[in-house]
Amino acid sequence: MTITIVQPSIENLQQFSDSFDIEKLLQSKGVLPWLLVNGWDYNDESYLIANIVDESTSLDKVWDSEEFDFNTLSDVEKEKLNLIFEHFYL
Repeated sequence: MTITIVQPSIENLQQFSDSFDIEKLLQSKGVLPWLLVNGWDYNDESYLIANIVDESTSLDKVWDSEEFDFNTLSDVEKEKLNLIFEHFYL
């Protein structure tokens, strides 16, 4: 399976327009826009994962986080996160 990480844009995020202010979200430098545009639900779990990623300085810190058990995610979600993490940590 090939997973493509989509860069956030107005068009990609349009489906979420009833949930939040897209313009404000696109100004964010964090990982949340990438999670949302790649199929994650706009909920507390997404916020928590985004905060962990944004506050961590390495992939090891993310995966070893005591705030969230990343092992409970599906393999597809883990793969998407890996690709998103690579974008932020390379």
